[in-house]
Amino acid sequence: MQSQKRFRAIGVMVVFAALVAGCATIQTGSHFDETTDFSAYRSFSWIDEDPYITGDAVTLVSPLAQEQIRNAIRSELERIGYAFTDDRGNADFVVSFTVGAREQIRVESYPVQYRGYWGWHVPYSVYYYREVQTHSYTRGTLGVDIFDNESGKPVWHGWAEKTVTQSDREDPSKSIREGVAGLFEKFPG
Repeated sequence: MQSQKRFRAIGVMVVFAALVAGCATIQTGSHFDETTDFSAYRSFSWIDEDPYITGDAVTLVSPLAQEQIRNAIRSELERIGYAFTDDRGNADFVVSFTVGAREQIRVESYPVQYRGYWGWHVPYSVYYYREVQTHSYTRGTLGVDIFDNESGKPVWHGWAEKTVTQSDREDPSKSIREGVAGLFEKFPG
């Protein structure tokens, strides 16, 4: 009986460690128009005065976080060799971004060992019951879109996704910087 409790406690710790490790990672990705010659691009600007695009399902993003996202995108594009210009008309490409959040529920089920002899069951056999646990969490996504300024067509989309933690809610700057750096990692320029 003691060994069962010990194994169960170890199992719970392993699952908890895996969840914490999984929550800390930022997943990123991108895709682009393969017919676009990115080597011809030299400069960029924002798509509009406010490059934060909102749709019908508005995710509330503080003005401070929006500014941190703008700064991170601009810094990353400048780091990889593009010059920022305030003159949208002379930029080679323009940039916009979106932010989304979705509440999700993770359901975990595992067998709980139960021993006993009741009526028609085989004596001393092992029976398993399922224990179910649910965990709710928020999944946040940052999307960045780049449009060719001359044609207006979209040429690149990148995204970063992460489980939002309490520390992200209090100070999102580190996650913003890491997410933006990750999504521009494979920029085709």
